[in-house]
Amino acid sequence: MNGPGVTEGSTLPGQGTQAGGKDDPVYQSPVGDAGNHGQVVLQWTEYTVTPGGPPDVELTRGGPAGYPGVRVESDAAFHPVSVTVALPADHDLLFGSQTLADHQLTVHSAGQEPTPYMGELSPDGSTLVFSDVDLQLPGRTVMWVSVSADHGAPLGATGLTFTIGGKPSPSTTIVVTPAFTASPGGSPVTAERGGSPRYPGVEVRNPGSQDIPLQTVTVALPADAALRFGTPANPDHQLTVMDAGANTIAYDGTVGEDGQALAFTDIDLAIPDNGSRAVMWVCVSADDDAPVGNTHVDFTIGDRTSPSTAIEII
Repeated sequence: MNGPGVTEGSTLPGQGTQAGGKDDPVYQSPVGDAGNHGQVVLQWTEYTVTPGGPPDVELTRGGPAGYPGVRVESDAAFHPVSVTVALPADHDLLFGSQTLADHQLTVHSAGQEPTPYMGELSPDGSTLVFSDVDLQLPGRTVMWVSVSADHGAPLGATGLTFTIGGKPSPSTTIVVTPAFTASPGGSPVTAERGGSPRYPGVEVRNPGSQDIPLQTVTVALPADAALRFGTPANPDHQLTVMDAGANTIAYDGTVGEDGQALAFTDIDLAIPDNGSRAVMWVCVSADDDAPVGNTHVDFTIGDRTSPSTAIEII
């Protein structure tokens, strides 16, 4: 007998009062002989479910969707099964993208066309359930869903959980990356002790995020470097942001009690598109007794921190 998941099945008749199949290694005498109970031995083939990768799926906060999934493998065919896909708790991932929900599972094996299945979303939005999914076995099948990272998603590695006919497996590893990068902006500047102000800054770049929210920016002077914001005669507590078109916006900040840091709220980074860049800077000067040498100020933009352009005090 044969069927889904059953191969090389056979029925062995007995002889007289003796059971058949006594040469089978799993036979236990005197099972099946006259006056004794029978024995049923079940052997089955399972499918395996493993993460569908590499490579990792990289999701930019607020960026486009990626497609984490799993691999399913077996030497036998199986009836359709239920598939459940669960988002990780407290990781601010979405099925689909920021602008377009996607509740579809795609199943694909070699030599066949990819097959889509529409799922049912749980009330809390954390789980998709798909019914009667054909695993397209025997062989190897891959399946995946579409997910993206919200702007508040924690950075680092995470993953989905696929449950295929009761068998759970993590998905391809998902790595959540920042919505923007920050790095020193421009060539080093030279500041004379007791001299004119200089304008160290940073460059910010959009690696593919959409609708980057307004950010909080903090600029901190280095400890014991004897720098100040502006000059003794003209303190300057502004942050200037310049986009790729050389358009500038100046923001007024709040200086800390010790005068060592400036805080700015609701800052538009001016990098709306994938690959767009902008620079931002503050005004600083060196005191008469500032130590000679190289230093910098630190810009913290949201949860990203970068040193500024290098400052050489002479």
